[in-house]
Amino acid sequence: MIKKYVLGLLVALLMMSLSVGVAFGADWPTRPINIIVFSAAGGSTDLSNRAIAEAIKPYLGVEVVVSNMPGALGGTATAYVWSAPRDGYIWYGASEGFLGLAVLGAHHTTAEDWELFLVGGTPGVISVRKDSPFEDFQQLLDAVAASPGGLTIATSIPGCIWNIQYLTLEKYGGYDLEFIPYPGSHPSIVAALAGEIDVVWTGLGEQSEFLKAGELRPLAIYDTKPHEFAGMTIPPITDYVPELVEIMPLLQFVGFGLPSDTPPEILEKVTEAFHQAMQKEPVQRFAETVASTLYGYSGEKARELAKRQQAIFAWLLWEEGLARVSPEEFGIPNPFE
Repeated sequence: MIKKYVLGLLVALLMMSLSVGVAFGADWPTRPINIIVFSAAGGSTDLSNRAIAEAIKPYLGVEVVVSNMPGALGGTATAYVWSAPRDGYIWYGASEGFLGLAVLGAHHTTAEDWELFLVGGTPGVISVRKDSPFEDFQQLLDAVAASPGGLTIATSIPGCIWNIQYLTLEKYGGYDLEFIPYPGSHPSIVAALAGEIDVVWTGLGEQSEFLKAGELRPLAIYDTKPHEFAGMTIPPITDYVPELVEIMPLLQFVGFGLPSDTPPEILEKVTEAFHQAMQKEPVQRFAETVASTLYGYSGEKARELAKRQQAIFAWLLWEEGLARVSPEEFGIPNPFE
């Protein structure tokens, strides 16, 4: 008799739990959502999240606001979002830069821990100032080969996508420039324009106005195909270092994420709204503004892209001595073995 009573009580509790979960998902959202961007205002991560916030709110029926929380290479915002309740009201606005946080010791989560929604990204471009003696990328490579470490390069902060792309040039091509760190892509570009450095490697969107004005000269784009931009044809870096085909694609991506243990009913609603919002004008305008390609990746496609790139990020940072924690600690496979 007692066993039947206990069994009945457990069944009742289970049914109550399920009904609460369904009701929670059915009602959500009922108040504004906040996207916490892990970088400063004005960059492509910030702009992409403001665009998707504007485009997605009609489909969710609530306001979606964006707040910036830079600090600790993005670890501050990551920790804030990760510690928030799993109720779908706090999202994580990030770029591919978050893939290095675990080995850099900035946060313990990896790509496995997040449900990602990737809006898009701009390709990396290698440029020199207009009065540089280098007319094409081969001339630059010849000069670097003749004098390893004799030329300087800026790629924004260590561990960003542009820095990682440069490290692949070192690894696959053996080209060694003196890396000068700056606190962002824009300061790196300004340093190039001022003659403080010889080469700048950042995003096409970030360099676009300087390229259009003729202040910077593009030598190559980090891709396997040429890229048409503002009447210019920028050759792919693989024309000069074909070994890089092995590691491509290695993409910038911007967008947002939620902890992967968020209730599936909420993730399903976000996913549906995300794909509808990707077709809307604010997102299209963002792509034009920062010369980005739109992805619209979510679910397994986004997760697999992030996991592959995370392995490249983590092991390159470890080999360069920049990582504080071995990728093995997080079970990240070595893509170079």
